[in-house]
Amino acid sequence: MKRINKNSVPFILLSFIHIALFIFTLHKKRDRKTITLLLSNVAFAYIFEYIVFNVLQSYRYNPKILKKRQLDNALGALLSQAIYIPITGTALSVFRLGWPAKFLAIIYFHLIELYFLKINNYRLHWWKPLYTSLLLPVFFAWSDYWNRNLHQKNKLFLWFSTYLSLGVITKTLLFVLDIFKKRKIGVGMVHTWREHFLISPLYMFICSGVALLPAVKNRTSSKAASMIIMTFINLLLLRMKIINSRTTLIWTTVQNLFMVFLSPRIKSFIFSTPKEDRHN
Repeated sequence: MKRINKNSVPFILLSFIHIALFIFTLHKKRDRKTITLLLSNVAFAYIFEYIVFNVLQSYRYNPKILKKRQLDNALGALLSQAIYIPITGTALSVFRLGWPAKFLAIIYFHLIELYFLKINNYRLHWWKPLYTSLLLPVFFAWSDYWNRNLHQKNKLFLWFSTYLSLGVITKTLLFVLDIFKKRKIGVGMVHTWREHFLISPLYMFICSGVALLPAVKNRTSSKAASMIIMTFINLLLLRMKIINSRTTLIWTTVQNLFMVFLSPRIKSFIFSTPKEDRHN
């Protein structure tokens, strides 16, 4: 039996802790808005990750879970931005915990960051733990603000949550595909993982917007229009060599079909109010 690398243990342990926290939150707050808020919070964390981590290369993770260094680094970021911080922010918001609890959460993440630096699970380029501690209050306050608007059934926030949730679900599932299928998009004939993680989120933002058409009007014509637009985008990227193989083109088309199928279902989930939600 293969031994778990010592670098992996803290990441795995934190994942179990935060997933358990989310299960507890869902058990206590049986409300679809809890899931909607989590998906929105993950999206905000992904946007932050794209700018600070992907573009500006502020730090590097070293969980040693995946063999490929670039994918292992990306997995560390994914665990942080899709599980640890968003779940904590969601729990603080739905339980309406005040700033004393939020400051405890900030201290908690600050200590984790220092510990990860000590055991070499995390390396800084220009980032500092202080920046994390200064930005977390903004994230927690934004989560509270978003949660209030979801509960007030503000349509603008419901639609933005639909858009963000569609992108988050697809991006997270596609990361698994990246690991096993090794598909990349980039510039030129040889694509690097850095190029892929710079370009693919932008592609996702655009396609998520196009795939909202069936959510607005769940008709065959809307689905067909979405697929035609995304196919045109794919062919344009193929001509520009950003997509440079038939296999990648096939997988991006499968991704587009999945988004068109998922879009109206996410909209229905977010906009509907089941009886059990009305009593929370």
